[in-house]
Amino acid sequence: MSIDPRLMERRRVVAEDKARRNMRRLLRLMIVVAVVGAGTWFMLSPFMSVKEITVTGVSASNTVEVMVDHDLVVDRPMILLRPSEIEEAIEADPWIVDASVRRSWPTGVIVRVEERVPAAWVQTDEGWARRSIDGHALPSSDEPDDSLGWVRLKSVAGAEAFESPVVLGAIEFVDALPNDLASETIVRLAGNGELWAEVDGHQVRLGRPVEMTAKALSLIALLEVDPPKTAVLTLIAPTNPAVTPNRSLPPSQEEPASEAEEGGGEG
Repeated sequence: MSIDPRLMERRRVVAEDKARRNMRRLLRLMIVVAVVGAGTWFMLSPFMSVKEITVTGVSASNTVEVMVDHDLVVDRPMILLRPSEIEEAIEADPWIVDASVRRSWPTGVIVRVEERVPAAWVQTDEGWARRSIDGHALPSSDEPDDSLGWVRLKSVAGAEAFESPVVLGAIEFVDALPNDLASETIVRLAGNGELWAEVDGHQVRLGRPVEMTAKALSLIALLEVDPPKTAVLTLIAPTNPAVTPNRSLPPSQEEPASEAEEGGGEG
């Protein structure tokens, strides 16, 4: 049986068209693979790897160690960095308030951190710890020294100190004082719920933990007139301070300080 030559020609043309289409698909795929491969090689090459890391704001934190642990080092390919993960790891450090990690293409990385600063020694039910102005406990020894003022609040739970108005108010008061006064200050909570302080030998009635910076500034101005040590300086209303004759002080909610502790808070 013979096949029509026209049918054979048609079959040959169809087969050639299919082969050409397959070849074009293969060429396109090879081009895509080559481009992707070249792009990947370029992004992983030294041309697009970290050459400079700029770090600002680091003083007491372990930011640099965290960066190394997360492979933020020179010669690391830029595309392999995970800035958000590094930021989260840095912010896990109690010293850190905020952290920012961003790429500066093509080969730079900028790391900025904001660290907490010790504002006062605070005694809670967990013992003594240096705490920042926002109440967070910072790595420190178990015993206070005279570098900062003392806040004696053993009735407050340490785990809740960073959100306790009493703790935050007392720290704010100490932090607003000049260094020479702050280091000689002891703040305590009286039995009636008021805050009292001993500042440079003066008994100071602070009242509720509000307007504490204003109360500190008012106290500074009041001390300039050299009130007698036997008087009580009342700052419940900071714009209207009062100096009253000595009288019995309200009982403290905190246990009395030992002689050694009293001496330590006064420098």
